[in-house]
Amino acid sequence: MRVLWVTAQVLPLVADDIGEGKSGFGGWVMNMLNQLKDVENIELGVAMCSKKVNAMFEKDCDGIHCYVSPDVGGKAMDESAVNDIVDRFKPDIIHVEGNEFPIHNIFTKIKKVPVLLSLQGILSGYEPYQYGQLPISDFLFSPKRKNMLTAWILYFRKHFLFDNRISMENDTIGNVQYITGRTFWDRAHSHWINPDAEYFTCNRILRTDFYKEKWDADNFVKHTIYVGNGNSPLKGIHNVLEAVALLKNEFPDVKLYVSGVSPIVRNMSIKKFGYSRLIEKLIKKHNIEENVVFTGSLSGSEMIDYMKKSNVYVLPSLIENSPNTLGEAMILGMPCVSAYTGGASEMAIDEKECLFYRANDPKLLAWQIRRVFTDEKLAKNIGEAARCHAKITHDPVLNRDALLNIYKKILGKTE
Repeated sequence: MRVLWVTAQVLPLVADDIGEGKSGFGGWVMNMLNQLKDVENIELGVAMCSKKVNAMFEKDCDGIHCYVSPDVGGKAMDESAVNDIVDRFKPDIIHVEGNEFPIHNIFTKIKKVPVLLSLQGILSGYEPYQYGQLPISDFLFSPKRKNMLTAWILYFRKHFLFDNRISMENDTIGNVQYITGRTFWDRAHSHWINPDAEYFTCNRILRTDFYKEKWDADNFVKHTIYVGNGNSPLKGIHNVLEAVALLKNEFPDVKLYVSGVSPIVRNMSIKKFGYSRLIEKLIKKHNIEENVVFTGSLSGSEMIDYMKKSNVYVLPSLIENSPNTLGEAMILGMPCVSAYTGGASEMAIDEKECLFYRANDPKLLAWQIRRVFTDEKLAKNIGEAARCHAKITHDPVLNRDALLNIYKKILGKTE
């Protein structure tokens, strides 16, 4: 079986060869490829694009045949390059990993080979939450010019990022006969775009180091909170700041660590007056400057260090499909508090494996965090139960075999 994967990310397999910086995004792709490459009677290829190459770059990398075509604009590949890769590799099936970029779209138009589309998120499902449920209309008509500027920046950011990409994503999902996803949320949203597509379930494999480590209920820093991402309104960090302000009254030493790209923009760009200004204003308003740390982007091992030292993991996003950071926190055995949103609610059982709350309710979020802070037995129990659940959801062999069975079913239908 010859399987050609398509990804919008340049994988570590060839990043050094072409002078492309290694991205921390999309690690699940390499995790699955590493599981698949040693399976008997399967040959793997990967198609990528990059602005670092001027012509097709081709290389065999540890049993995986890699093709990197010039990026012709916004993670796009020229049609002739697509046909060239397909002619060279001669796949039995094409696995398109992702649904939001032009490289995904163009490969789903191939008709001579069955195409399986693997959903990441669904932009049309994310779009309503891009303002982070902030009172955008109040800002627009505020007598304060800075509030109005913040609102217009959020407005243009939303429409610049989403309008054209949603249209292309709808076309991408509509092109295919076969879809694989991970939650009822992505199944529901993809169904209303393409009700004729056959849907398969396959969960993700997490980063290897997270399977080896474990949160220790007797060795963490009390009253510390870890959040994996907060760089846009959709991620809901503004609600966590409100929760921290409430918790500070009872726990003056409360500390919030937020990894990833900081929402606060230091240089004097237009972005500084958007969400960045709102976050800075909230921190100052509640006098929590000493309680909030934006760590910047972290490696997997650095994330593990922060998470193991933290009292609780929080997922505050207004919408998610199946967030990897929640899965990673669960497999470490951390006590988790999560917004009850999208597919996150399917990843754990409320009150047993995670404490859920309504996504735009910072008081309830603060209460759930407080429960973890004050009840060590509860924290330990939900952490251990979460770890047991995540070990099944993210089992590398089970997920590899599930994907292989999907390939076989599709090929059985097309032979």
